[in-house]
Amino acid sequence: MKKALLLVLLFPLVLSALKVDLSVNKNTINLNEQLELILKISDDNRIKVQEPTPPSIPLFSFRNMTSSSSSSVVLEGTKLISEFSETYRFIYFPLKTGTTTIPSFQVKVNGKYYATRPISVEVVKAEQKTPGQSSPPVPGIIPFGFDDSFFGGDREGWAGDTFILALPKAQRVYRGFPAIVSYYLYTDEMVGSFNLENEIDSDGYGKSTYEQPTMLNYEEVTINGKQYKRALIKRLAIIPNREGRLQAPILEGYARLYGFGLLNKNLQSEGGIIDVLPLPTNNVPPSFGGAVGNFKLSHSLSRKELSLGETITFTLKIEGRGNFNQFSAPQFASGKGFQVSTPMVIDNLNAGIEGTRTYYYTLIPQDKGVYELPELNFAWFDNDSGSYKIYRSPKEQIKVSSANVLSYFSRLRQSRNPKAMLPKISRESYPDYVPYVKQPWYWILVVLIVLATIVVSFVAVERKMKRDNPERYASLKAEKVLLHYLKPATAAAKNLSLDFYPLAEKALFQYLASKYKLSNHLSTQEKLQALDEKNIPEWLLNEIQIFLSHSQAARFMPETDRAVNLEEDLARIRKIFTGFSRLSKNRKNRSSK
Repeated sequence: MKKALLLVLLFPLVLSALKVDLSVNKNTINLNEQLELILKISDDNRIKVQEPTPPSIPLFSFRNMTSSSSSSVVLEGTKLISEFSETYRFIYFPLKTGTTTIPSFQVKVNGKYYATRPISVEVVKAEQKTPGQSSPPVPGIIPFGFDDSFFGGDREGWAGDTFILALPKAQRVYRGFPAIVSYYLYTDEMVGSFNLENEIDSDGYGKSTYEQPTMLNYEEVTINGKQYKRALIKRLAIIPNREGRLQAPILEGYARLYGFGLLNKNLQSEGGIIDVLPLPTNNVPPSFGGAVGNFKLSHSLSRKELSLGETITFTLKIEGRGNFNQFSAPQFASGKGFQVSTPMVIDNLNAGIEGTRTYYYTLIPQDKGVYELPELNFAWFDNDSGSYKIYRSPKEQIKVSSANVLSYFSRLRQSRNPKAMLPKISRESYPDYVPYVKQPWYWILVVLIVLATIVVSFVAVERKMKRDNPERYASLKAEKVLLHYLKPATAAAKNLSLDFYPLAEKALFQYLASKYKLSNHLSTQEKLQALDEKNIPEWLLNEIQIFLSHSQAARFMPETDRAVNLEEDLARIRKIFTGFSRLSKNRKNRSSK
C-alpha cells in the first residue's frame, strides 16, 4: 500500500520537466563522519520552492542546513535549453551504529507537493574515537541536535553575532576606475542559509556583478580578537561617474538561524565607502579618450614584407582592469602608403571591467615601395600611479613589392586572422545605394503580400469547408449570427437577468427583418403567418411560438424558476437561429441541383 501511494505521489514528476532528486554523500558512514542529505529541485522554467523542513532520521541528529540556487542557459544547435534549480543540503551526525532509512518527505514546489524517495543508510563503528567535523562548530555551543536536554537550559548561552560587511570598508580611486566591493557574511552562529532580498543603490556610479557564489563557503577569520566564520555573498564592480564620497550598494536580506527552532535574522550591510578623486587636468595627452585603468599593452604585426593586393594585420592587445566600456578604439595617425580599416574588436572581459580586449586592424598598401608603418597612440590614466601614460607603436619598416597573380589569393592563407580587405577601386564618386530592406516601399509591399495571403487562405478554407462539410459550415455560420444578434441577450442570461427576453425578441425580429424582409410594424401573429407562407418548417414555427409565449410569461416568472427557464430558453433561441441557418443552406443546395 505504501509503495502504491509513493507511485501516485511521484506520478506528476513523470508528466512534467520538473525534477526532485534526493541523494546522500555516503550510504555507509562511521561515527566520526557526517551525513550530507542533498535535495535538488530543477526545472526548465523558474520555480518557487517553500523551504523544506529537515526530515527526522533515526540514529542521526540534525546539525545544519544550507541552500543555494542557480540558473543556466545552454545553446544546443539552434535550441536554447535553460535550467533553474534550488539545492538544499542537510547535515546530520550519527548517534549510534545500525541500519536506518531516510523516510520520504514532501516538498512544496510552485504550489504543489512532491514526495522524495526513501534512502537506506548504515552507520558503522569509527576507527578513531575522536569524532571529526567538516565544518567548524560554534565556540562553546553543543552542536544542534546532540543533546536535547540542553534546550531546557539558559538561552543566553546561544546569543551570537551575525552581520554583513562590505570590504574594503573604505577605498580611494580616481573617477572612472572600477572599484571592487566584496560583501561577506560574518557569523559565530549556526546559519543555514542567507536570502538576499534587496540592493539599495545610490547616485554617482554604475555597477555590474563581478562574482556571485551559489552557496555559502565558509572560512575562519578573526576580527578584533574574535573568531568568525566568513562566506562571500556577492562581489560588485562599481564604476564612479562623479567625484566625492560614494556609498556602495547596501545589501539587505535575512539569515536562517538554527537555535531553539528556526529564526530569521534581518541583516543590512555596512561599509563600502568609495572616495572618488578627479582626474588631473595638467599634462593631459592629446590622444587621451577617457580610458582609466591599470593596463598593460602589447602588439603584433602579421608581416613586414608583402606584395600589392596583400594585407597586413596589426593586433593591439589591452590587458588589465579599467573602464573598457567607456573608451573607443585608438586610431592610426595619418600616413602615406596605407589604407587602414576600422578595427575588429574581440573582448574577453569579466563584468566588462577586467580581462583582455584585442583590436585587429587591416592595413592595405596602396603602392609599391618601402614605407614606415603609421603610428598608433593610446593614452590612459593609471589609477595606481595617479598619472597619465601613453603607448606608442614602434616604428616599423614595411616593404611592398609589385603585385602578382598569387598575391590576390594570399588572404586565403590567413585563416587564423581576421579576413583582409581588397584594395579599394579608385573612383571620384560612388552611388548612394540604399538596401531594399531599409526602404519604406519594400516593407509596404511585404505587408500587402502578407495580408493578401491571409485573406486568400481564409476564403479558401471557408469554401473548402462549405463544399466538404456543409453541416459544420452551417453550424459556424449560425454561431456568427448568434454572436452578432444574441451577444447582449446571452450576457443577460448568464447574469440571470429577465432583460434576456426583450433582448432575445429584438434579436430574433431583427434577424427575420434582415433575412425575410419582414416589417417590424407587423404583429407577432402576422410575422408567424408570413413565415408560414414562406414554407418555414412547422417545427421551427412551433419553437418560435413557444419562445414568444415564454417571453410573455417571463413578466410573472417566480424568482426560483428564473435560472432553469433562462437556460432552457437560451438553448431554444440558439436552436431557432441554427435552424434558419441550416434551412438557408438546404435551399441553396436544392437550387444548385
